[in-house]
Amino acid sequence: METETILGDRLFQLEEQFWRGDAAFYRRNLADEAVMIFPDPAGVMIKDEICSSIDASPRWEDVLLEEHRVMELDELAVLLTYRATAARGGELPYVARASSVYVRDGDGWKLAFHQQTPLAVIPAVAAA
Repeated sequence: METETILGDRLFQLEEQFWRGDAAFYRRNLADEAVMIFPDPAGVMIKDEICSSIDASPRWEDVLLEEHRVMELDELAVLLTYRATAARGGELPYVARASSVYVRDGDGWKLAFHQQTPLAVIPAVAAA
């Protein structure tokens, strides 16, 4: 088994690509039985729905993943948790707590589960 730091670094690089990637990236890197849970109206989605929605939506341009935590569930599964801040097209940043589970597929890792819980963004108060 890889050391936690090396494995975590590799999976967080993959995780960031999911925030930015296109549908082809998703098709290659999602487990066949993948499930993602997003805030409404998207809700719970499976692989085909996820890939279709990626084709139809703008991708995140700026992505920052912080507060990384890695838990190896066993030799074939790893849980990541983190805080994400993402922005695109001049919109206000989207901030969320996120969790992902990766499963080993041959020599690589596939995303099997992902969940996001949006956080309230408090606007900065102007200095007096």
